[in-house]
Amino acid sequence: MAYLECTPEDLARTRFVMSPMAQVVTALPLLAGVRSPPGMSRWTARVRDRYEALVAADPVLRALVDLLVVTDYVPDFFCVPPPRADTTFAQEALAVRHTPYHKARADLELSYRGRPTAAALDVPDVAERVAESLIAVWSALIEPDWPRTRALLERDIVRWAGRLAVYGWTEVFEGLDVQMSLQGERILLGRISGASHRLGGVGLVLMPNAFGGRIVYLDPPRAFGLTYPARGVAALWESRVPAPDSLAALLGRGRAAVLLELATPASTSQLVARLDMTLGGVGDHLAVLRRSGLVSRGRSGRSVLYTRTPMGDALAEWNA
Repeated sequence: MAYLECTPEDLARTRFVMSPMAQVVTALPLLAGVRSPPGMSRWTARVRDRYEALVAADPVLRALVDLLVVTDYVPDFFCVPPPRADTTFAQEALAVRHTPYHKARADLELSYRGRPTAAALDVPDVAERVAESLIAVWSALIEPDWPRTRALLERDIVRWAGRLAVYGWTEVFEGLDVQMSLQGERILLGRISGASHRLGGVGLVLMPNAFGGRIVYLDPPRAFGLTYPARGVAALWESRVPAPDSLAALLGRGRAAVLLELATPASTSQLVARLDMTLGGVGDHLAVLRRSGLVSRGRSGRSVLYTRTPMGDALAEWNA
């Protein structure tokens, strides 16, 4: 069992962030058939043809997928904890592209564990080629659903931030579904073998993942992090349906559509984009739903997210 030695300063700097790149990296083994988390079959079926076309056309991506399905060490040069909560995929991809050759090469050798490196990855510009392949996966498979995925991840962060404020890190670590616990000045990682590390005051970056992946990021002494499965993924890929007539008759068609869309949290701008409504119209509907106790709101970083209350869930399910 590996552990991370931490101090009170490390815990004070431990934080939740979103990593778009982490979604890409963990989606690839899932699509290759390594695992199938509950609720993912609808998404994998929907993107299967696009994924297979990408792999067939790109030898670098094919080599990368072949590596990810067998290795116990994901190369760190494309798994670096984001420095900020609002880091974009473009920023993460740029960091991959600018990785020095010696760093990328060392990471790949460690990942291959003595096996020969695939020819497609044994090239001087490997970091740039890997970046291009990951960009292609993002553009074709992840980005089209990113507003909904981002809302799910933001909701998960808000949920854990609330539990942290009430119960502290011990409760949070034990609930992240990664066999992680805080014991004294050690964060124990039950499913992880290998060397242990001293955080050294930089803290730990915790990243929710929509594809069920669990990856430990070790980039000493700059950053340490891990991904954990986000809650509510199954609902993310459910097909959206028009507001039932009974719910529309009760609330009005616009408010009913907003309530149903909030099966996963969303900001006002995300609702505008999804529902093809005006900003003012969405704002008016949200105000009425909040006053009625059907919707609540909370802040995640710079975003204000709206989500259904238990009463809102009950009303939506009754009319499903």
